[in-house]
Amino acid sequence: MILKRVVGVFKSGGLSGLFGAVVRRLRMPHARSFPAVRGIVTGARGIEIGGPSAIFARGGLLPVYGVAEVVDNVNFASTTLWEGSIAEGASFHFHPGKAPGRQYIAEGADLAGVPTGGYDFVLSSHTLEHTADPLRALAAWKSLLRPGGTLLLIVPHRDGTFDHRRPVTTLAHLIEDRDRRMGEDDLTHLAEILELHDLARDPGVTDVEGFRERARRNGEVRSLHHHVFDTALAVAAVTEAGFIVTGVEPLEPYHIVVVARVPDPAAAVAPLAPEAFSAVRRASPFPTDRR
Repeated sequence: MILKRVVGVFKSGGLSGLFGAVVRRLRMPHARSFPAVRGIVTGARGIEIGGPSAIFARGGLLPVYGVAEVVDNVNFASTTLWEGSIAEGASFHFHPGKAPGRQYIAEGADLAGVPTGGYDFVLSSHTLEHTADPLRALAAWKSLLRPGGTLLLIVPHRDGTFDHRRPVTTLAHLIEDRDRRMGEDDLTHLAEILELHDLARDPGVTDVEGFRERARRNGEVRSLHHHVFDTALAVAAVTEAGFIVTGVEPLEPYHIVVVARVPDPAAAVAPLAPEAFSAVRRASPFPTDRR
């Protein structure tokens, strides 16, 4: 199997492509959860909220693009800070060897116009923290999945990011935001961000005043992290949204990987046991998790 992959990479990219793949593999080995995830997404139909994400591409921590049958996509606007201009239709190029998925332009917390109930998996990497109402967003993502479908969620851990000075958001706060149906124009956290955001850890900031101005226009550009996650909050939020968490993996430099399933009466899924979650927290590379 390994030899077959090496030959395939060599045929598609030559010696330089093979060397690049080896370097990427050494620099960013697969997450420990990837073998289980591979079994779920191989040949399956999924949709990504945000993206495309390098973490799901070849050489990434969870390279699911290469094994999925098709991946559609949702982005909140036709122009974003991260992707530039995008167009609706069959234009989501998630893998060079596969036909593009369908691109939708829709808010991640309501997904107007996106068909529900038919996807095998939902992907999201470093998107949920940009959402003013994460629990409503997670519920919307759940509606896209068939019974037994899988959520593969990645959010940033506060200890490894420019959020490390900010307090971890509480689940009660997320529930309050859901009950209030918080809109994407919410600037509740702006004062805290402007005071505690570690500019030295944010490679996207070259001008402090420019950062402040962009932050004030967050309803338009969606650059702010509304909420701050540690591993416990990520698991609690996904559980509150009605998923069954089956795996969690905090990974340096700043990732929290959560794997969760939609309940299926026809095929019961065992949730992550409390003792297993406690072991994950004890072994976490992030100090906040170990407290």
